[in-house]
Amino acid sequence: MREADERQGSAAPPGLTVQRERMCRLLADAPNVTFFRHKGNIGDNLIHAGTRQLLADIPYREVGTWDMDNAYGHTALVTGSGGRCIPFHHQLPGALPLIEARFERVIILPSTFDLSEPVVRHALQRTKARVFARERNSYEQIRDICNAEIGHDCAFFFDFSPYRRRGSGHLTAYRTDKESVRANVPVENNDVSLTCSGLDHWLGTIARCDTVSTDRAHVMIAAALLGKQVAYHGTNYHKVPAIAEYSLSGFPASRTEIV
Repeated sequence: MREADERQGSAAPPGLTVQRERMCRLLADAPNVTFFRHKGNIGDNLIHAGTRQLLADIPYREVGTWDMDNAYGHTALVTGSGGRCIPFHHQLPGALPLIEARFERVIILPSTFDLSEPVVRHALQRTKARVFARERNSYEQIRDICNAEIGHDCAFFFDFSPYRRRGSGHLTAYRTDKESVRANVPVENNDVSLTCSGLDHWLGTIARCDTVSTDRAHVMIAAALLGKQVAYHGTNYHKVPAIAEYSLSGFPASRTEIV
């Protein structure tokens, strides 16, 4: 799938092809592969879509973390996510030991981790999985307590080229959930990860604009890879600026203060 990374051209972070090749080597000897996705917002759907493109040349099946009664096998890939932090940790940490009991080998795809949440720390201290962080802050937190590596968020494997177009106007897309640190949002705010009807609608909404302000990681990623000027700020933990620092250097994304 080197061609997919070449289609992304300059709109891909350095090392993405090497990461794809690394993942393919990890899966080369697996007699079967199962990809576990979780329930989330449309940004999570982008991660899942990118993961499917990463796995395009690998036979696999896909199941939800909520529906694993008949899921057994050799290698399990657990979706990348921000769902291992204080605001959102109610699906993936608890699912991990259940998955490990059913599979010989488990790989957690690039994710953000916040070990100040005891449930997350406990899950990683006990796991035998290979665990990928998606930025350096998380990697530094987990490197001494589990089998840790680092790699770009799987959203970067998504082929954005069909959605690239010249846009106009500004999209204000701040989050409206408990991860936000904003006292209020502008009246024109559109939290597209909650309001759009699906991934195609979400990508089209971002593509129609020229500039974007956001505190959502995947709105930031999609907008930057679509060539938009992005102004971002953080939430109540390190995820957004850490992903930007690790994966979006050289992209039109700049950190801004909360106003």
